[in-house]
Amino acid sequence: MPSRKIAYDRFKNRLFDRTLSPGSFVTQRELCDILESPMGAVREALKRLEAEGLVNLLPQRGIQIIKLDVRFVNEAYQLRMIFEQEAVRRMARAPNEPLLEDLYKRTSEMKARAEMQDRIDEDLGAEGLKIDLDLHDSLIANLENTLISDSYQKLDDRVRLIRMNSKFSKDRLVSAMSEHLAIISALRKADEKQSLTAVTNHISTSWRRALGGKDTVFP
Repeated sequence: MPSRKIAYDRFKNRLFDRTLSPGSFVTQRELCDILESPMGAVREALKRLEAEGLVNLLPQRGIQIIKLDVRFVNEAYQLRMIFEQEAVRRMARAPNEPLLEDLYKRTSEMKARAEMQDRIDEDLGAEGLKIDLDLHDSLIANLENTLISDSYQKLDDRVRLIRMNSKFSKDRLVSAMSEHLAIISALRKADEKQSLTAVTNHISTSWRRALGGKDTVFP
């Protein structure tokens, strides 16, 4: 694997494990140490990370990790809304019943398990997140559009960062699974209108939560 790709992957890992904090500044030398990568590889990785909007390269100040401000949240969720509304339209016109049945079963089981807990531990939270992502990823994959899939992967990184910086709770997991069940149920009935309403409600709820309960503000 090219050293620049290793540095790029390590940067994202350090971002997601919170070694690198959103909004913080680092020097190239500090970043080399954190990523355990040579300067040349880090510089190449930074070009890609800047193009993806995950860092800002500021003269005389160094490297700033992207801030999770209102604009960042709004842009991420607005694009997610556009992609996933189209994705449910496509799936509702030709439902993949085996896929939807499996997702419904796993989602129902997760909701029931979460309801029985006093609190959500790290392992259950990670499992719930995996089930959550599987629905969204499956909807995007069903579009069979490489450009959209590549763009969605970058978007998913942003949404993941937003989620990491918000509190995860039992109520949140139960609500998310309930919203997913509404989406899946509508898709299994091939009800395009109901599917669109369900996914719009789900993303709007996530969007408001990401803004701390405030109304969504489009850029």
